[in-house]
Amino acid sequence: MEEVIFSPRGAQAHSRTLDLVRLAAAAVAVVSFTVVLGTLLLTGKVTPILGVGSLVFLNVLSAFAFVFGPFRSGRDGHPLGEEIASKAQAWMEMGDPALIFDSRGAVQFGNLAFQALQDSPSKKGHLLDLVEFLGGPGSQVEVRWLLQNVARHGSARGFEASVRAPGDGALILEGSASQLKGEGEPRYVLVWRDVTERSGRERSLAQVLKDVNARFTSQTSELANKVDELAQANKELQELDQMRSDLISLVSHQIRAPLTNMLGAVEGMQAGCPSPTSVCRRMFVVLRDQTARLNRLVRDVLSVAKLESGDLALQIEPLSLIPVLRQAVDEVGARGARSFHMPYAPILPLVMADKDRLTDVLVNLLDNADKYSPEGSEVRIEVRPTETEVIVSVIDSGPGLTDDDLSRVFDKYYRAETGDAQRAYGYGLGLYVCHRLIEAQRGRIWARRRPEGGASFSFSLPVSES
Repeated sequence: MEEVIFSPRGAQAHSRTLDLVRLAAAAVAVVSFTVVLGTLLLTGKVTPILGVGSLVFLNVLSAFAFVFGPFRSGRDGHPLGEEIASKAQAWMEMGDPALIFDSRGAVQFGNLAFQALQDSPSKKGHLLDLVEFLGGPGSQVEVRWLLQNVARHGSARGFEASVRAPGDGALILEGSASQLKGEGEPRYVLVWRDVTERSGRERSLAQVLKDVNARFTSQTSELANKVDELAQANKELQELDQMRSDLISLVSHQIRAPLTNMLGAVEGMQAGCPSPTSVCRRMFVVLRDQTARLNRLVRDVLSVAKLESGDLALQIEPLSLIPVLRQAVDEVGARGARSFHMPYAPILPLVMADKDRLTDVLVNLLDNADKYSPEGSEVRIEVRPTETEVIVSVIDSGPGLTDDDLSRVFDKYYRAETGDAQRAYGYGLGLYVCHRLIEAQRGRIWARRRPEGGASFSFSLPVSES
């Protein structure tokens, strides 16, 4: 079956031809009528031949008009049917490409927008079929799918195709096809919509989503590695924490107990020796002092470990401050000939504190003042109450503190190295322990440099409300 092209241009040419024929027939009829009329007017006679000839000619013109009459509307008898003829003009002027094809995929009608998409003029007056329009043999699968769907369901919606645009470009078209009503061989109308820009945006969005997904996958993998590293570090920290606990247990039971026994034995030997020599007396003092020093170091190490691990239990209660001060002074004073000046039993409010831990703070501050003060000098203790707290200060006559010392003196393992401080023993834990213990009891602690020399270490404790 030969393919037929229909377009308004062809219809207009056909109509113009019919108009010319009708015009010529009318002209001949007018001329014939004029000749007959002129003859009658001039001669008063009508020759038989002329009359018969005119009559025959007029009959021929009538028959010719009768034969070509059905084509006057330009619709009756159209090769593609009445519906196509009635809609052809609207389809032709449509901005979207539109075409009509049969059940074999042969294109029988294409509007101007569709014809503009063809790379070359139609061959021998034929439009490209669907396979050729969609890119040649490689598109046979898509065309077969389209033909099967329209034959089975009468329509096909939302399918896309990529076609070459005039020039070197490419277009993405979205098509919708439906069957035309009418008898005879089924025909289908297919309207394309240009979705090239939308497809480009969708591809760009898909690429962005792909990049985001790749980045997310990479970061997820990196996060998983970090989690594994963190789990490994946590495991190592747990092992270190267990080692710390084991060390505390070792120091508490395996070192502190022998030191306490050694200190008791030295004191017993010193008290029970009937006639010690000067050398023995000096050795007893050295043994007693060094054993007490190790005992205090062990105590500080245990306090630091418990404070930093959160295992230190405090028993905060209202306390009278003066008895705790006397106890600390007696303990430090028993180690040497240092003089400590106690305040004259002022009337003080009760403070909220843990008695044992407050004693540790006072002992550490007094021991620190004793170490850094020159021989023969006095260490003074001052107490000053306010409405909300009681302030205790331990004042020495040592070398004092520098600006750097004031900012770091309560740091862990820090020791001032000015003047006689180099000869004072210690590991920089005493003041750190004082700082942590006072804060644990909701107090404050600080240090000052005295203009007349020496240093002042002060702390405050909240006043009991009861």
